[in-house]
Amino acid sequence: MNNKKNIIKSVILAALVGTITVLGLTILIYATFFQNWLSAYVELTPDIVAIISRENVNMFTMIMANIAHGFLIAIVLYWGEFFTSKQGAVAAGTIAFLTELYFCFSQYSILKTMSLVTAIADTCMWTFINLFVGIAISWVYRKTLSSVSQ
Repeated sequence: MNNKKNIIKSVILAALVGTITVLGLTILIYATFFQNWLSAYVELTPDIVAIISRENVNMFTMIMANIAHGFLIAIVLYWGEFFTSKQGAVAAGTIAFLTELYFCFSQYSILKTMSLVTAIADTCMWTFINLFVGIAISWVYRKTLSSVSQ
């Protein structure tokens, strides 16, 4: 029973580290140069952007979304036993690439919220961010699971 508790604590800690990593890198990259670059390729007119944009970012839901992502990556890396930096980066990058490819290309296909350039660029940037998320989560697992026999 103690082993199970240690594993649960390890997964929760890994998810929180993943959450902090993804939230921090996302804010750093998208709030600086990348958002300005992407805005040059948006298909939306300024009038439409004004209608669909929020005045202020809803930080609660943004944090909840990043917590969910941190847990997704942490759980998949634990299930797959991806505990080295390379394994963590490849697994998290693959998950991010496929989920973002689905989301961005769906948006591009159905709605005019992004262009093909922004769909590709956003997919690449999200994959890049998640390489570091996978490294951070796998590092937590190496540090916390080394004492837990599975």
